Amino acid sequence: MVQEKPNIVIISMDAVRGQNLPFYGYHRNTTPFLASMEKDLAIFENAISSSYWTMPSVASLFTGMYTSGHGLVADGDKLDKSFSTLPKVLRSHGYRCGLFVRNVYVSEYSALNSDFHDFYREYQVDHLKKLVSRISRRGLARLQPPGINRVTDVSLQDGHSKKDFFSNIAARAVDVLFDTGGRRFVSNFSTWLKTHRKRPFFAYFHFLETHTPYRAPLKFASTFLSVRDNIKKLFINHDHLKYLLNKSEMSLEDFRILVGAYDNSIRYLDYLIEEIVRRLKRYQVYDNTLLIILSDHGDNIGDHGLMFHYWCLYDTLIKIPLIMKFPDGWGIKGKIPEVVQNVDIFPMILSMLNERHEEIREQIQGNDLLKKFPPRREHNLAISELVKPFGPDRKQYKKQFSRFDRRLLSVRTQDLKFIYSSRGDHESYDLSMDPAESLNLYPAKEFSRLEEQASKYYIRMDEFYQRNRQKIDGEVGEEDIDEAVVERLKALGYM
Repeated sequence: MVQEKPNIVIISMDAVRGQNLPFYGYHRNTTPFLASMEKDLAIFENAISSSYWTMPSVASLFTGMYTSGHGLVADGDKLDKSFSTLPKVLRSHGYRCGLFVRNVYVSEYSALNSDFHDFYREYQVDHLKKLVSRISRRGLARLQPPGINRVTDVSLQDGHSKKDFFSNIAARAVDVLFDTGGRRFVSNFSTWLKTHRKRPFFAYFHFLETHTPYRAPLKFASTFLSVRDNIKKLFINHDHLKYLLNKSEMSLEDFRILVGAYDNSIRYLDYLIEEIVRRLKRYQVYDNTLLIILSDHGDNIGDHGLMFHYWCLYDTLIKIPLIMKFPDGWGIKGKIPEVVQNVDIFPMILSMLNERHEEIREQIQGNDLLKKFPPRREHNLAISELVKPFGPDRKQYKKQFSRFDRRLLSVRTQDLKFIYSSRGDHESYDLSMDPAESLNLYPAKEFSRLEEQASKYYIRMDEFYQRNRQKIDGEVGEEDIDEAVVERLKALGYM
């Protein structure tokens, strides 16, 4: 094993589910560059996210804690400064830490940027405006559901339908013809790396290219879709609320095209990862770099009658890719079938650094993947939490979506899964026979032990919920809403 401190690069592919990568049995080679490296990679076949959306998931990655531990649940939440984070610990070990982000939830908005030396961001609509710390929930509730993801989704009564139509066409043309963020990160990273390569470094990338509405640049837009399908895609609804409210009918063909566009975006991100690796090799730091590639969560593209990443803990949202290239000489390669989680990465890095500070160790809820430290949860078991089903912008739909008005906790092994519901409508699945989770076997006896474990972990989550119920379910006073935040969240489909 190398004696020099390894560099660490983590690349998060927003909303990429494991099932759409070739390492997990997918029929398309969406990641040809990563596939070309397979002999050097450790591929975790059963990696599970702690959450179903970005902010709590990344907080888990940075703290080694579940949602009910770190407390980032709703808009306006900020990470407690008392927590040890991955960049904070790495700084104490002499690392230079750089953050490259296209998602507003990994920023000063959530305080997840706080412990990095350098912060590169490409997400604000108006770069002259400062991102504020929180959003008025009452104000958000008055905003209408997003329509920006569909070219023809305009009001026919406002007198500006043609103007809106061509404005939307222009916006999509910019996305398709030009790379508006990802490649800029590669350029920023190249400059940053040249400056800081002589000391250990930690770089975290959060790419948004694979998030809805799945718009890959022109060079990659026809990888898995024909020109005809790309034209059709312009007129397909991307708005999950319209789909669920039955305001937009969608066919199997529509979802086929959306999956193709999603795969194109993954292919594009594979190219960006290749560019990052080239920079690491150019500056001769690749061999001593721990490269971790994962996602924060997955996505529903018609699966389970759903779109987007809301309201469930099915594997389409929580089973994520986790791929690592360890430094030369470590000998960790090949397929690893054990169940692991994103909360396990922080303790693994602590183990690499031989960090034994008791206060930090006490915070950790994940397992050390190198197995130097005692496990914090049962081996081959994963836990995922859904604490807040309705954000401020969705409270107005509580009656229409009453079936989703419950808190969920899932416990998963390699072959079995139990989803505990606060309403008592539990679910259990035999993943070896039913990987799509289409047949709920509850209350089959073979799940009794898993139900007991889920109940135990649910109690912990419910204690957190009860302590924070007013914040999670209640209203807050009206405040000004920063337009840059609002526009960015609308663009992501969260408003």
